Amino acid sequence: MGRPPLPLGTWGKIRTYQLGPQSWRAIAKYKDFDGVTRPVERVGASKTKATTILLEALRDRTRISSDGEIKADTKMKVVARLWLGEVDESDKAARTKEEYRRTWDRYLEKSIGELRVHQVQVSTINRVVSTVRDNHGRGAAAHTKVVLSGVCGLAVRHDARDDNPVRELEGIGRAKRKRGRLVNTKTIGPILGVFHASEKAARNDLVDLIDFLSGVGSRIGEALALDWDESVDFEEGTITFAGTVIRVSGQGLFVQDHTKTIAGERTIRPAGWVMEILKRRYAERTSRWVFPSSTGTLRDPDNARKQIRQVVKQTPFEGLHPHDFRHWVADVLERAGLSSRQIADFLGHERISTTQEVYMERGVVAEDAGPALADRPEIVPPKKEG
Repeated sequence: MGRPPLPLGTWGKIRTYQLGPQSWRAIAKYKDFDGVTRPVERVGASKTKATTILLEALRDRTRISSDGEIKADTKMKVVARLWLGEVDESDKAARTKEEYRRTWDRYLEKSIGELRVHQVQVSTINRVVSTVRDNHGRGAAAHTKVVLSGVCGLAVRHDARDDNPVRELEGIGRAKRKRGRLVNTKTIGPILGVFHASEKAARNDLVDLIDFLSGVGSRIGEALALDWDESVDFEEGTITFAGTVIRVSGQGLFVQDHTKTIAGERTIRPAGWVMEILKRRYAERTSRWVFPSSTGTLRDPDNARKQIRQVVKQTPFEGLHPHDFRHWVADVLERAGLSSRQIADFLGHERISTTQEVYMERGVVAEDAGPALADRPEIVPPKKEG
């Protein structure tokens, strides 16, 4: 005789699996109010934590009424947990899921978590988003707006609200005037010179990484995800970007098996001097990763950015970000006369135009950018004081 079906709003046995040294997954089958049994899972730093987080998520699902509706007097923190649960079970990138949850925990849990759905008005949303923008920047405010829209949208879908107040919100403020490009034809040599002369840069294996970024303009997470077996083809002289390094709470560092955008998954043929750097590193390799950590494991992009900031601290290039080299490469390719399509293919940009997106082939080897970058920037040593 088969096992009896689960009653609505209940779950079955919780199973746990170890994912890593400090990462566990807890999963259970849950009978939703639409009669469909779905797997629900959560990740935690230990078996107990994963189970606790899962139990909280399962209990949150049962807080909705028996007909599956969120009510006007439901607390926003309950709706948020339900929405985040939907996000966790979606096909969104792991980094996106982590960013949404972190945004709620950092900026929204305390500010609106205890409010009832019907109490959240446009003025409430405007106050919260403006506060985040003023205290944490426009990027954090943009994420806040996305999360609020998702949570309020879920309430609308359950008829707990008539409208989504986030849609009435005006822009999150005028963007700050962008500073001039820090990496340009006048500064590229001196910037490289700072790294080549720095003991700290050499100790942290930043010299080759910075040279590499100046020649290919990749995102730093893409560069750190490169491995010798899958990413570099010395016979063809190509590099394939097919993932990016991210950190997710409870899971640690791992290579997400896709880049920031679909267009980011690309194969390029860089300048010869870039491949020479890789050939030397390959001959000296001690890890499967092209740019590993000091212990040969995956390198954390955040740590690499911090180390870069430390090298340029108290120099004319303070504030340098790895993405500045991406802009530099784009400028070099534009001056060389390459089309927007060719530049986009080399850098892995998503947005060109609707016609180009739909009718022009992507993911091919970017052939024409390498010659435009063939002249390696001159390395200008920093001037000695005195």
